[in-house]
Amino acid sequence: MAGSSYVDKALYTTTNTFGILRKELIESLGLEYAKFFLQRYGWNIGITHAKEVDYLPLTLTEKLNSAVGYHLASGQITDLLSERVLHLNPDDTVKYMYAKGIWVNSYEVEEHLKHFSQSDSCICHTLAGYSSGYTSYLTKKEVYIVEMTCRAKGDEHCAFEMRMLEHWDPETQADLRKISQTRMIDDLNKTYMELFEEKKHTEKVSTFHNNLTLGISQGMHIDQILETIYNTLNIPAIVQDLSFNTHHSIGMTQEQLEFIKEDFIQQMPQTKSGKILIQPIDPMQPSQVDCPNHTRLISPIIVQKQIIGYISFIYFSKDTNYKEEMHYLQRSAVSISLCYLNEKSSLEATENIKAYFFEQLLQQQYTSKKSMISRSYLLQIDLNEDFYIGNLGVSKKGIPVHEASTISKIIQSVIVYLEMHQTSIFITEFQDEIVFLFPKKDDTEDIYQNILKHLQRKFRNYDFRIGLSRVINDIDDIAEAHRQAISSLNINKRDTIVYFENTNILGSLINHQNSDIIVKLAQRELDPILSLKPNKRDEFLKTLYTFLNHNGNLNLTMVDLNLSMSGLVYRIQKIEELLDRNLRSSKNLFELILLIESLIVLGEIEIE
Repeated sequence: MAGSSYVDKALYTTTNTFGILRKELIESLGLEYAKFFLQRYGWNIGITHAKEVDYLPLTLTEKLNSAVGYHLASGQITDLLSERVLHLNPDDTVKYMYAKGIWVNSYEVEEHLKHFSQSDSCICHTLAGYSSGYTSYLTKKEVYIVEMTCRAKGDEHCAFEMRMLEHWDPETQADLRKISQTRMIDDLNKTYMELFEEKKHTEKVSTFHNNLTLGISQGMHIDQILETIYNTLNIPAIVQDLSFNTHHSIGMTQEQLEFIKEDFIQQMPQTKSGKILIQPIDPMQPSQVDCPNHTRLISPIIVQKQIIGYISFIYFSKDTNYKEEMHYLQRSAVSISLCYLNEKSSLEATENIKAYFFEQLLQQQYTSKKSMISRSYLLQIDLNEDFYIGNLGVSKKGIPVHEASTISKIIQSVIVYLEMHQTSIFITEFQDEIVFLFPKKDDTEDIYQNILKHLQRKFRNYDFRIGLSRVINDIDDIAEAHRQAISSLNINKRDTIVYFENTNILGSLINHQNSDIIVKLAQRELDPILSLKPNKRDEFLKTLYTFLNHNGNLNLTMVDLNLSMSGLVYRIQKIEELLDRNLRSSKNLFELILLIESLIVLGEIEIE
């Protein structure tokens, strides 16, 4: 209304009403925000009263003492016990100020305990805020009251201290500045913006995840998944195997891939063999690796509870919010895992078909070579080209392993490994052995070595060897090539990769046309020993084999077998009686060593 003037009217309320308001604030805003709200509320009331007192013709000390009257008159406390130190400059400004005291029967304590249980912190916020605002206005200095003990948390008294801002510790100063320099609306706006940004981030992550899930449901491959990731986030990404060899990438040139590879290798610890060592990665909290020239976030790719590789986001700039990127990386890892799982299911079906097809080749169960070769094209192997037949030997502590479950796991591991390296193979369990068909390539030797390293890392309690046939390009020769692969392992027991063409002349003389005859001949001639009980049979075979290899030299045989001369002579005599042969005859020596070696090559016997 024109001509009217504003009058600041006093509004009285009960402590019970204030207690209800205080309860609503704490429940709505939380204890921390309610604390600052109540402190600012008290601060503003203190300033209002200080302005009224400042007009009175009183000294600064008298004005400061007037606050006690308000506290008592309003019912905030029933008494105030305090002592104050005040040093003034010549111009009556404050040089130093300190006070301490006790609020007796604080109304805030009573109301807090009425609505809440015992507190973990001091709660007389309006009292502290009022005294701080009142004193700061009158002294023209930033002076703050801090409650040190409080009855609401079980202390004997509500005790406080008053100090100038600069005399509080840095952490307390930061909290106290919020009382006078921050408004509640500012905090609420800040919280709103944080929530708004978090909502935007959550929506973006959700949309990102939905796009990837939709892509997987539509049959997208790994390269297409990476393209979706890059188009959404504009972050270069790579998918690597367990040895950190890159198989898929997006957003980087080949030159950049080589650059980050060297940068990463130099940063990470390695074994003597060159294997990169990395701390176990928590699927729920991917790892951050800071290299000299790039940073990468790494998350494992897990398929059926097994880590099969890693996906990494690559950053060449350090100015990145990695915490947010972790959410995207986790979802990317899950999507890649699902993609691999889909491919694994499809791969298993394909591998079952390939295994059955390969078994038909091994058993020569086909009527048309042309038809089989045509079918092989569909299975991504050209049987018109040169290839090897291989035998993967598996042993544990020197004993051959033929357990079906173990063999199956090893075959699956080889398939997955070669699939990640985009290499096709026929592989199956055949006659309790692992047999494979592999095309001849320029890097064939390296591939075999890498397969063995992979298996040795994954199956640490087992030993692996590969025997290979001669190179063939006719499917009619596969059965014979299979025998060559087995023979190569039996002839050469030292090397981990054995090519039949590098074995001795005996291997060359044995083929599928004469192998049955040789076995029957050898078994007939050695039957007196082969028919003995296993322990005695093995003992005599080893003695005979060692004696023959040393060309009948008793001293060398004695040392090799760790026998006494009398014990060795007894065994030799017993063997001569069983075989009805004179072991001093060079003809007999030659025939017997040839027969035993033939049985070893053909896998009929084993001599340790």
